[in-house]
Amino acid sequence: MNTHQLQQTISQTLAAWGIPGAAVAIVAGDEIFTQGYGVLRAGDSQPVTAETIFAIGSTTKAFTAALAGMLVQEGKLAWDAPVTQYLPHFQLSDAWVTKNVTLRDLLCHRLGLERAQRLYYHRGYDQREIIRRMRHLQPVAGFRAQFHYANQQYGLAGLMMEEVTGKTWDDFITERIFQPLGMSRTFSGYDRLADHQNLAAPHAVLAETYPAGVRFLGEQSPIENFKIVHEPAGSIHTTATDLAQWLRALLQEGAPLLQPATFQELTTPQIVMQDILNSELAPLAYLQPATHFWTYALGWWAMDYRGEKVLMHGGQMPGYNSVVAFFPQRKLGLAVMVNVHQTLAHAALFYALSDILLGSQDRDWSAEFQMVAQGYMAEVQNQVDAQRAARQADLPPSLPPQHLTGVYENDLYGEMTLTEDEDGRLTLRYGQTSALLEHWQGDTYLARWNLQGLMDDSLVSFQPTSLTLLNDRATYQRRGG
Repeated sequence: MNTHQLQQTISQTLAAWGIPGAAVAIVAGDEIFTQGYGVLRAGDSQPVTAETIFAIGSTTKAFTAALAGMLVQEGKLAWDAPVTQYLPHFQLSDAWVTKNVTLRDLLCHRLGLERAQRLYYHRGYDQREIIRRMRHLQPVAGFRAQFHYANQQYGLAGLMMEEVTGKTWDDFITERIFQPLGMSRTFSGYDRLADHQNLAAPHAVLAETYPAGVRFLGEQSPIENFKIVHEPAGSIHTTATDLAQWLRALLQEGAPLLQPATFQELTTPQIVMQDILNSELAPLAYLQPATHFWTYALGWWAMDYRGEKVLMHGGQMPGYNSVVAFFPQRKLGLAVMVNVHQTLAHAALFYALSDILLGSQDRDWSAEFQMVAQGYMAEVQNQVDAQRAARQADLPPSLPPQHLTGVYENDLYGEMTLTEDEDGRLTLRYGQTSALLEHWQGDTYLARWNLQGLMDDSLVSFQPTSLTLLNDRATYQRRGG
């Protein structure tokens, strides 16, 4: 392992993207490399180390899938048995689909249901409440017809595990994965962290030059920690040192946790990804036309890179990004964690470090991903500019503000409350988040959410007895309206 070359590439990439802090773990055969870079918080001096804790978002899914595999090995779960065999009260909008959904369907994202990501910004719903609301999810594709990524499906898998073990997902994953692998600084959620001192602070670009969703470049500022807990789809917090132990197990076909047949099941493609350029992998696909197969296994994207099979998953949490990947035939594994909200630096490092480890360096991945980032930023900004140009700001509302206040309800998302203060300002509240409303045109208002740098502003259209979040295409009926 050429550590000098790795160090140089990592440092240069992080500097180019303005990343405050990062940590990297690499396993190549019997060699292990772990190191921290930068600082815990922009403007402070405390350094990131290999023992610094980061939130790793959806890379949690591979852990949850492995946990499911252990229960399949023990005969407590079955990949292709109906979910209702374990959770009789589970319900979706379609009765036939409800009866036929399996654990395998959940773990490879082929239910064909809308993603409903705003549920996770409520921050008041526990996992069981989110799953209860799945009955109101609308189909966006046929059951098992297409890949449609959604977090709530892993939450449902977590509840199945709790049902057959009598233990919470948090306790079970700690007992069956973290402890056996010696991952002593890995935790199932923010509430379980034993050490908040050596925790990388989350960051985001707060300057409103671009919408929050595409602020890939710019000055990073510390933001409030989202404090995600008990989320089988994405709440693990860990370190580079501990991820090296996870990578070692993966390169040993899951040993000592999994039997070879179970590991093979987890890493075998289950569904072919279609329309890649409009998926979560769009930035990678744009730069990788030579990748021939884009598929999803159970908790992993499975694809080819430079003629090698690679299993990979990215993870995003408010204020963090990560990637964990391994090349099973080469016995190579790597993980990258950064403490910023929107970036492609971790993706650039995945390819750059993979090239060093595979001995094939012929591209400047940081520069290429910056080109992609700038392209996305410009594209979205053009859309925003066009929307602003079409605005009729002088078109007055037909409904006076005092007639808009009240409680609005949606079967899927729950309640929103609109209030007016003594100065006539309208505030929309959803769970623990809130937004000040500014008049846009007619009976449409611009909602400026209080999650700085994390949530884009959204347009809210009012009717006499309802409001519609235009970005989500979700309508809420006013209680008593």
